[in-house]
Amino acid sequence: MNGHTLFLAVTDRTGRTDETGGTDGTGGTDGTGPAFALTTLAVDTGRLEEAERRAADALAGLAPGADWIGLPPSVRREVVERVRAVPHYAVDHTEHDRDPDRSASPLADCLSSLATGGALTGITARPYTVYLTGGLTVGDAASSPLLAGARAVHLDAEARFPALARLTALLATAAAPSADAAVVDEEDLYDAFDRYTLGGLA
Repeated sequence: MNGHTLFLAVTDRTGRTDETGGTDGTGGTDGTGPAFALTTLAVDTGRLEEAERRAADALAGLAPGADWIGLPPSVRREVVERVRAVPHYAVDHTEHDRDPDRSASPLADCLSSLATGGALTGITARPYTVYLTGGLTVGDAASSPLLAGARAVHLDAEARFPALARLTALLATAAAPSADAAVVDEEDLYDAFDRYTLGGLA
């Protein structure tokens, strides 16, 4: 059993701005505490090398650190079409939008949600490996069942699978406009995937 490889982009959403440049009200912008978003791209481990090659092709020409909403519509359409060729199991994006008083660890909450709901439900029944992108450490969330149950957790996705790490980070920037229907279908990066979930923790 090859199982799956999960690429996780952990994003601090404190003070996130919307497309107009104003604060969108999520992420503890009133000083109540941090909030996180967790974006996950799952790939069948047996197709990992192919997925890396196809992701590199799909992202060719994009500047490192590109933000989805900042790309011209024609570029977004082209990237969506190319990303369709990346073999994948599913994609999930979870925003932490709970009252900070209800949460000891927003990231742990997101990891727990990932393991029990959305497009990746049941993925932990087979062996899996986790790669983190974005340079954020998991801190007290390291003991969460999703990370504790992995065969391995690597903090250096960019060094090992740079294209898949970049694609996961790009998905993180595409989540808000996708959830808000701020982009049309052919410019919605999530539309390139067979299974995906966009949501928050209420």
